[in-house]
Amino acid sequence: MNKIKNTFRVGFAVAAGLVAMYSCTDTWNDHYDTAATLNFNGTTMEALEANASDFAKVVKAYGYDRELTSDNVYTIWAPANGSFDLSEYLDANGKVYADSADIVKEFIQNHIARYAISLNSQDQNFSLINEKKGSFTADGKFGITNVINGKSNISCKNGVIHLIDAASPYSYNLFELIAKQYKDDTDTGKDTLSLYAFLYDSENNQDSLIENKSVSRGVDENGDKIWVDSFVMRNNTVLKNVDAKLYEEDSAFIAIIPTAKAWAERYKIAESLLKFNPSEDLRSAGACDSLLRHYANHFAMTDLFYNKNANEHWQDSLKSTLYRGMPWYEHVYYSKMPKDLPEDTELNDILAKSGTPIACSNGEGYIVDEYPISVTEQFFKKIKVSANSRSINVDLDKNGKDLFTKNVNKSFRQYSGIYTELLIDTTDNTVIGRKSTNYSYTDIVPSTKSVNPNIGFDIPNTLSGTYDLYLVTCPYWLITDYVNIADSLWDARPYRFYTYVFERDNDGKNIGEYPASGERLTNPLTGENYFETRGLVRDDEGFLVINDTTYLGSYTFKNAYYGRNDEGVIIQLQTYITSKQTEQYSREMLISSIILKPRDEFGEAIEIPVAEETKMRKGTKLTTSNTSK
Repeated sequence: MNKIKNTFRVGFAVAAGLVAMYSCTDTWNDHYDTAATLNFNGTTMEALEANASDFAKVVKAYGYDRELTSDNVYTIWAPANGSFDLSEYLDANGKVYADSADIVKEFIQNHIARYAISLNSQDQNFSLINEKKGSFTADGKFGITNVINGKSNISCKNGVIHLIDAASPYSYNLFELIAKQYKDDTDTGKDTLSLYAFLYDSENNQDSLIENKSVSRGVDENGDKIWVDSFVMRNNTVLKNVDAKLYEEDSAFIAIIPTAKAWAERYKIAESLLKFNPSEDLRSAGACDSLLRHYANHFAMTDLFYNKNANEHWQDSLKSTLYRGMPWYEHVYYSKMPKDLPEDTELNDILAKSGTPIACSNGEGYIVDEYPISVTEQFFKKIKVSANSRSINVDLDKNGKDLFTKNVNKSFRQYSGIYTELLIDTTDNTVIGRKSTNYSYTDIVPSTKSVNPNIGFDIPNTLSGTYDLYLVTCPYWLITDYVNIADSLWDARPYRFYTYVFERDNDGKNIGEYPASGERLTNPLTGENYFETRGLVRDDEGFLVINDTTYLGSYTFKNAYYGRNDEGVIIQLQTYITSKQTEQYSREMLISSIILKPRDEFGEAIEIPVAEETKMRKGTKLTTSNTSK
C-alpha cells in the first residue's frame, strides 16, 4: 500500500493565480448571489473541528489537515457527527488503518472540491478532489445526501463548508471495481491468477506523476516530497491496447469481471492450447513460458469489455472493444439473430447470463462466477484461409535450405471471377434483374498432362488443440461459360486428391524445421487415404452448387503458432489420378479455401454447417476473368 505521502492524487494542478482568489470573506459575498452566509473566522480545517468534529478527526488522522489549512480554496461537504461510523476509519485509539490511501481517496476526498461552491439558485456540476463527478442542486442535495437546514454556506478564510446528513457513498469506476472485487475475493490463487493480478501488475499498470504540473508542500521524514496536488498520467498498457481505458471517468463502459476462480479456469484452458514449439526457446531463453503467460492472460480477458458509446443497438447485439469490423461478426454477441449472420455463429445474450449489473461512475460492471462466453467464442476460433492469399510453393530457412517443399510444382495459377445470377419472374420466366457475387479461387494447373500437381497453404495462428479440417473447392466447369446447354455437355469431373499436414518438429535435432514429408490424412468417411469431391451437383430445388465442402477429418496439433511471424503448419494438396482416370477426374483443381474448425473445450465436434454453398440457376450466364483460356 502506498504511504500517505502518495495518496493526495487529485488529477489536475491548480491554475496559477487562483489559489487565493477567495481567501477573504469580504470578496465572498460580492462574488456570489447566495443565501445568507455563515461566516467563520478561520480555516476550513478549523471550521470542521467546530462543526463536524468526527469528520475532522478522520481528516487530521490521515494528514489531510495540512492541506485544509493552506491558502488553497476548497469546498467541503462534511458529514455531521453521528451520520457515519467513525470506527470504520479510526481504531479505538484514534489511529489510522493500514489502507490509508483508500480512505483518503474514497472518504475524505470524496467530500471535497476545489474552489468555493456555494448553495444558490442554480444546480451545479463539478469534479471532486478524487476526480469523481460531483453535483450540488439548488434544493441542497449533494449527490444522494442532503445539506442540513441552516448549516450551508459556512464561509471560511480558504473556502466554504456545508454540513450534510450522511456520508456520500464512493462511486467506483470499473478499474477500481476490479480492485475491490479482488479484495473481496476469498480464492487463495487470486494473487497470481485473476483479472486484477493481470491488469494491476507493475509491468502493465504504469501511472506516472508529472512533477512540473503538480504541487508539493514540504517533505516527509525521509526527505521525499509530499504531493498535495498531483497531476497523474494514467497508463495501463493492457487496457490501452484493447481500447478499454476503464480508469477514465469521462468514459462509459460495460465490463464483465470474472472471479479469480473463473479466471483461473479459463486461463488453464488457454494454457493447454498454447504449447509453443521449443524452438522459440532456442531464439530466446524462456520464450515459450513468456509467450504462454502473455497470450493465456490476453485470451482470458478477450471480449470482457464493451464501449457503450460504440453500441447503438443494445437489444440486438453487443460489440466488444476488440471489434474492428472485419470479419464483422467476430467479437460481437447477439440477443437476436441477424439474417446475414454466418450459420456457425451462435446466439449468445451474454448480459442476460451475467446477472445484475453494478453501477459505477463510468459504466456498469458484472461480477461473474462463470464466463458467459464459451472458449470457442472467446479465443479458440475458426481459421479460414483463402487459397488465393496464403498459397506457397517453396519455404526456405534462413540459410536458403528448402524445408519441405522441394517437390512442389510451380505450376498453379490464380484467377478470380464474378458469378452473375439472373433474377427470374417464375410466373412467365422473364428476367427481372441481376445479382452478382464476387468470389475467388486458386487454379492448380499441372505442368504437363501426366503430372499430378500439388500445392501447400500456410495456416496462421493455429493453437495446440484439435481442429476439424475442411476443404472448399469450386467445380471445374466454373472456368467456362455455360448458357442453356444440356447437362451432358458440362465438364463435371470431380477432384481426387491426397491431403498432407506438415507441422514443425518440436524435438530431436531438427527442432523448428518441417519434416521431409507430411502426415497423409485418411478419409474418415471411407477409410481410404484419398478424398473425392462431388461432380455436377444440384440442390433439392434444382440449383447448381458452386462451392463443395469436403471434410478432411480432425487433427490435433502439438504446438501453438498463435501470433508468430512464421507459421508452423502447412496443409498440402496433391491431385491423385492415374493416366486411366483422366476422363473420370480433373487434374486441374479450383480451390476456394481451407477451414479449420476448433473442437469445443471438451474436445467435442461442433455440429454446425461449415461453408455456405453458392448456387446457380440452370440457364444463367457465368462470366469469369479467364474465359479465353
